[in-house]
Amino acid sequence: MKKMKKSLQILIAVIFTFSCSQKKQNNEPDSKPSAETLMEESMQRFKNAWNEGNAVEISKEFTADAIRIISNPMSPIEGQESILKAFDNTFSEGSELENSHIEVTVTEARSVSEDIYLGAGSFTILNQENVILEKGKWGNVFKLDNGQIKFLMESAHREPKTIENSETETTLENSITSEEPHFDKIVLSIENYISNYNSNNSEGISMLFTEDGIQNVNSKEGIVMGRQQIKQTENYSDGGELNANILGYRYLENDLAIAYGKWTAKGNDSSVKTGQWGNLFKIEGDKALLLMESAGLIQ
Repeated sequence: MKKMKKSLQILIAVIFTFSCSQKKQNNEPDSKPSAETLMEESMQRFKNAWNEGNAVEISKEFTADAIRIISNPMSPIEGQESILKAFDNTFSEGSELENSHIEVTVTEARSVSEDIYLGAGSFTILNQENVILEKGKWGNVFKLDNGQIKFLMESAHREPKTIENSETETTLENSITSEEPHFDKIVLSIENYISNYNSNNSEGISMLFTEDGIQNVNSKEGIVMGRQQIKQTENYSDGGELNANILGYRYLENDLAIAYGKWTAKGNDSSVKTGQWGNLFKIEGDKALLLMESAGLIQ
């Protein structure tokens, strides 16, 4: 009899606990929206501010220590204050982009840690007569802040209207050094990318990415998704001899890091293209693998 009474008490306790748990689940909303929702909201705020020509509001979409890597010789632009000044110039009287409006599409949005997100897609900037002024692709890193994602690193590159190759040798400045964790792995990743590109090793390049890595580069159509597609679409159209440097690096914790720099590609005719890159890396063991490569020409 005592055993039956005890069993009944345990059963009642289990039912009560389950009931409370269900009530909590039913009454509490999801703590965090999806990556897709956060990204669409971010892009909508960005578009609204751009279309109003509001440099102050658009700069609020960036973290205080954000970086912009864009198709501009002045890039990289570091820090929210410098970003505000850059947008002031973009929207200023006499600027080609004065009174322009922007359209943005999102191809991919992912949460890669508790507070870090990546996104990739395309953009088109038009004038008041809807004539296209610029279009291109973006591959950005965002940080969650008070329920919204903010640009931590913008890496956006417009399609070249005409590709201007220099016939003079372009010397890249020396790469930075850093004491931050895993910087040596980033250096090795860049060295391996250069080596594999210059030896036309598509398999080797693809293996520098995570299995679900993203590639956003001028030399390929659209956003390339996944290691296999990266391998199959490699075309080496930027030139036969690639070189690159590292101008900035930041370890983000949780085995994630961002880095950015410049690159040159020398063709067989000795012409040289110059560009910039801003990439997101995943640290795995003794390697830094590319979660997302985003690179384009300086124009």
